Amino acid sequence: MCEKIMLYISRETPSKKNSRVVNRLTGRTFPNRRYTDWHDKAEIEIREQLARLGITERIAEPCAVCMTFYHGDNRRRDSDNQTSSVLDLLKDTGVLLDDDWKIVREIRIQNEYKKGSAGCMIELKRKEIISE
Repeated sequence: MCEKIMLYISRETPSKKNSRVVNRLTGRTFPNRRYTDWHDKAEIEIREQLARLGITERIAEPCAVCMTFYHGDNRRRDSDNQTSSVLDLLKDTGVLLDDDWKIVREIRIQNEYKKGSAGCMIELKRKEIISE
């Protein structure tokens, strides 16, 4: 992993946890259309940025993930659920080998109001581990 990777996702990040639909026949839940549309488009954006940056390997070493959510309006949102959506996306797109604690050692979240311009800036940095 290089020392720092910057990625950007346009659009408001929905909560995967709060975007569940129940199949009445089986009782199983799955993400709703709004979440899957966001995930599919964000996956394309991330993969294009990785290609431009020449990044082909997954991050498999300790790192810090810093996310700045830009909200296009003042509606109430749950930042920890949005964070989970982004971490799942980073795993699904092959940025992170896994989003467990052995790789994602630090998470920082910031929220800002940016009228009419929602998105999320993601910064991944190498995390030096003093001792295991």
